[in-house]
Parts: sequence; C-alpha cells; structure tokens
Amino acid sequence: MSDYKKDKEKIIERYNQRISKFGGNPESLAGGNELRRNIRYKILSEVLDLTGKTVLDLGCGFGGFYKYLSDRKIDCDYTGYDINENIIKIANENFSDAKFEAKDILEDDFPEFDVIVSSSSFNNKLGEVDNYTFIKSILNKCYLHSKEAVAIDFLTSYVDYKHDYAFYYEPEKVLEISKSITRRISIRHDYPLFEFCIYMYRDTVFPY
Repeated sequence: MSDYKKDKEKIIERYNQRISKFGGNPESLAGGNELRRNIRYKILSEVLDLTGKTVLDLGCGFGGFYKYLSDRKIDCDYTGYDINENIIKIANENFSDAKFEAKDILEDDFPEFDVIVSSSSFNNKLGEVDNYTFIKSILNKCYLHSKEAVAIDFLTSYVDYKHDYAFYYEPEKVLEISKSITRRISIRHDYPLFEFCIYMYRDTVFPY
C-alpha cells in the first residue's frame, strides 16, 4: 500500500486543523458527545474481562477510553497509540499516569498485547487506498499482535444519510475479512448507534 502515506498525511493534517480550532476538546476528534463515546467504549470493553490485561488502544485520541476504564475501576495495563503526534501530546497532558505513543502499526514495530481495541479510528474515506484493503491489513496486524482478542468499531452502511468524508463499511464484508483471519468472530450491531463492532478472538486448540 505505497499510497497509504498520502492518505495518512491528509488524515493527520485534517485533525491538526481541528485541533487548531477546538484544542484538546473532544470536538477535535469528531467522535460525538460523551454519551455516544461511552456507548462505544462499553462495547469495546465487553470483548472480554480486561482486568489485569495488557490493552492497546489503537487510535487512542486524547485518552477517552483510558478515562472510561479508570472511572469504572477496570484495572488493566493500558497503552494508547495514535499516528498524530499532536494528539498524543494532548493525551499525555491529560493523563500523565498512562502510556501514550505516536506510532503507526503498519509501519512501526510494536509488542504484543493481550487485547487490542480501536474506536472511531477508521471512519475516514481514503482517497489513495481502498478502505477494505486497508482495514484487512489493520485487522491482520492487530490479530497477529494480540494474545487474546481484538475489538474494532466501524460506521455501518445501514444508514439513511452519509457524509462525503466518511466511509460506511458493509458489516458483511468486514465479517468476511475477519473470518479469513480467524474462525472465532462476533459482530455487534445491536447498540443504538449507526455503527457495528467486530470481536476477533485467538483460535484455541482443544485437546481431543
């Protein structure tokens, strides 16, 4: 995906412009109000019991998921990655007791985690790369670096209105991609947002 860098640069610039306008306010990330964000975080946190787990929050933004976990006393070893250094700077200012790094998992080395989650990170419509090709690479990379599970949410194609800048994924296509990676899949399309979440679990070999 040699053209991915062009899309990456556009996405970084888009959020830099929003940060210049809104600062460290969640409005900069266009993730909706606190109620909507907490619904997403709840779904992500239900992939399995996160207590005591190493958790990577991919596209962590300003640390919203970390705050959600902390507020609910879910004690895990949290790390947040984002491709935008300005976003990471704000996250570190917000939560000095958490680990945040500017990192791109498609380009940079990174360790394994028990669980990898991601909320509202892949909703931009790409111009140079096909979104499904891109997300297959993301899902593969996450699965290979997770010891137990992956949870990622997406905008659903089952909507009655679409923004030009956003990409609305067909759940069936994302499910098909996920099934090509692991046989242990759950899809959540039951919560009150125009979104869905994919859970991918590591294959378990049972003794027979």
